[in-house]
Amino acid sequence: MTPDSPPPEAPAPPSKAGLAQVMSTMFWALCMIGKKGTWERNGAMLTMGQVIVGALVMTVVVIGLLILLVKFAVA
Repeated sequence: MTPDSPPPEAPAPPSKAGLAQVMSTMFWALCMIGKKGTWERNGAMLTMGQVIVGALVMTVVVIGLLILLVKFAVA
């Protein structure tokens, strides 16, 4: 680096994930399905609050779907 050259620019931080991306990531995480690259790419955009709220909501959704499936199978 010469004295006249500008300093190198830092990479821009990833944008914050939207609601649909958070719910999709949490659903597939709860099902334990996915590729490592997908988790790394989506994980870089999720905040801790989004992960906690998304996991709680998707846990309730998955449990509700399982209960409905069992009721349907038994009926």
